[in-house]
Amino acid sequence: MDKTLDDFHTELRNEILAEAESSNELTEDTFFDFFSEDLIKAEVIQTADRCFYDKPGLKIDGYGGHPVEDDATLSLIVCDFSNQDEIVSVNRSEIEAMCKRAINFISKSFDTDFREELDMTSPEFGLADLIKTTWDQIQKIKIIYITNKSLNLRNKDFEPIPVNGIHAEFVPWDIVRFYDLMISGKEKEELVIDLAEHGGSITALNASSANNDFESYLCIMPGNTLAKIFRAWGSRLLEQNVRVFLQAKGKVNKGIRSTIEQNPNMFFSYNNGITATASAIKKEYNSKTEKGGLIISSITNFQIVNGGQTTASIHEAIKRGYEENLKDIQIQMKLSVISDINRAEEIVPKISEYANSQNKVNHIDFTSNNRFHIDMENFSRKILAPQKTGTTIQTRWFYERARGQYNQEKALLKTTGEKKKFDTLNPKNQKVTKDQLAIVINTFLCKPDIVSKGSQKCYIDFTQAFTKKQESEESKQTFFDETFFKYSMAKVLIFRRFDELVKKADWYAEGYKRNIVTYGIAKLLHTIKIKKKAINYNNIWKVQKVSEELENMLLEIGKEAVFHLTEAERPQGAPLNTGEYAKSIECWESFKKVPILLNEDFEKTLLNKDEEKGVLKEASKKQKLNNQLETENYIVSLGPDFWKKILKFCMQQRIISPRDQTLLYKAIQVNFVPVDWQYPRLIKIIERAKNSGFKE
Repeated sequence: MDKTLDDFHTELRNEILAEAESSNELTEDTFFDFFSEDLIKAEVIQTADRCFYDKPGLKIDGYGGHPVEDDATLSLIVCDFSNQDEIVSVNRSEIEAMCKRAINFISKSFDTDFREELDMTSPEFGLADLIKTTWDQIQKIKIIYITNKSLNLRNKDFEPIPVNGIHAEFVPWDIVRFYDLMISGKEKEELVIDLAEHGGSITALNASSANNDFESYLCIMPGNTLAKIFRAWGSRLLEQNVRVFLQAKGKVNKGIRSTIEQNPNMFFSYNNGITATASAIKKEYNSKTEKGGLIISSITNFQIVNGGQTTASIHEAIKRGYEENLKDIQIQMKLSVISDINRAEEIVPKISEYANSQNKVNHIDFTSNNRFHIDMENFSRKILAPQKTGTTIQTRWFYERARGQYNQEKALLKTTGEKKKFDTLNPKNQKVTKDQLAIVINTFLCKPDIVSKGSQKCYIDFTQAFTKKQESEESKQTFFDETFFKYSMAKVLIFRRFDELVKKADWYAEGYKRNIVTYGIAKLLHTIKIKKKAINYNNIWKVQKVSEELENMLLEIGKEAVFHLTEAERPQGAPLNTGEYAKSIECWESFKKVPILLNEDFEKTLLNKDEEKGVLKEASKKQKLNNQLETENYIVSLGPDFWKKILKFCMQQRIISPRDQTLLYKAIQVNFVPVDWQYPRLIKIIERAKNSGFKE
């Protein structure tokens, strides 16, 4: 049965309250974390930094990263959490009043006396300083209002409010909007571009035969229209592009800029144009044009998969004072409209890759359907964690490959008993999302500066690194194994335990907890590596607990991390904003140089390199044995009828050798039991058949 809005509200409220209680967090902090993660996935903001400040006339709950790095946009977040059982309504005046308090904070940030009253190590000072120092580069302000209430508005548009010459727009996200996002089955809202709001409809020529699922068009996009679209939607237009804009440092970008500034009327001739995709368009035949030409008035889920440099360079021209030149620029655009979501997941990455094939492209499409995530999901469903001391139950670490998997699997269960059993076997505190795994793994890879940049950028870095690793491992026909999964969950356990310890530490003042945790662990791992030693992750997995020695060591280093991030002397030119400083490589390089003494008791728990290799070698042997047994059981279970189908298909497709044909003739016998060399041979036959279109 589909989840109603009331069900969604109740479930979300209960989850927030339960999480706040279990983690000893303020309810408002947990609410911010829950909803800001959705905003990041919805591409409303690139990252979310907590910054709570609530005084008469002033209120801030967080901000969406560095304005200069986020399309020159200052994004402030205001939270409004309701603890009522039923959905509460909120009216226009209440929303405007709360958002204006955020605007007042912006104005106050320019007041020297106000900033001096703030603690220089506090997030609110960091934000005020960030606003003041980057103001000249800010072009747009978004006040994002997030709430689990329901907007009681007929017209949900808000008039922008001028702030020191820049218009601030209100962006409300209420419970209904989050619910719509959830039931759509997507991780972000549909991007619907009404071209009338950005300069008018564009002309097009149908370049494909009739196909309900796939259409192609050749279009002419005016330069000022493209600039306006990019200004409104920014990097969301480029999320399927395999390359990034490099701020006109390369020859290509300089050439684009030169044409815009000096020869705008030649842009169409000199530039290759853009390649784009969409899920839907609104089109009509304009009777006013010669021969009633085709025009496009709206584009849904517009993605520029090639031409990101062209697009961003055109937008940059406005900042450089060449907006007038854009009126003379026409851009050729190849637009592919793919309405079928399943086909889109397959086709769009290929269009992006092939459109960029004139240069080497690094594959970063590391989605939930990637082999790595599938393997991690499979491991999490079959591997039971060892019993914790004092318990008789074995549980699982539930890897959520796709968003909402945990709740979906539970929802499919029919009886209360089945759901209780699911909860027992899969405790919520042992659920790990792929975003969370990226944060933990990058922390243990000693990348605290990357982790501090937020879950989205951290995940991209994780993607790139692990794609390269996977590609190299695939060439050897090996993949991430069960040991990797167990060690990864041990690392998650360490990360989460340290997070708990930081919250309770007497030296912890509210703010920058994520930065403290990632920097503390990274520093510890860096120190251990220098000593050519390693943490015994196998022991942590076996006992499902962090040792007291490790806890004490983490607390000592955590204290050093706090001092380094908030009080220690910083490199020249480093930002005063602690959150932004934590995102810089200079911060990490400086912290690496801080001397740390390992506790003698803790050092005794470490493995030397030879011991670590021995543990991994033993685990590898066990893994190979398990894989062999699984393969053998799988092959035996298929039965004669399956092998008859395989044989018939392979012979029809002419993809089978005489030797393999003979083997399949043996396999169709009722009492067939393969010998050792036949198992991998039969697996290869199955893979070859499936690659050629065979369906079981």
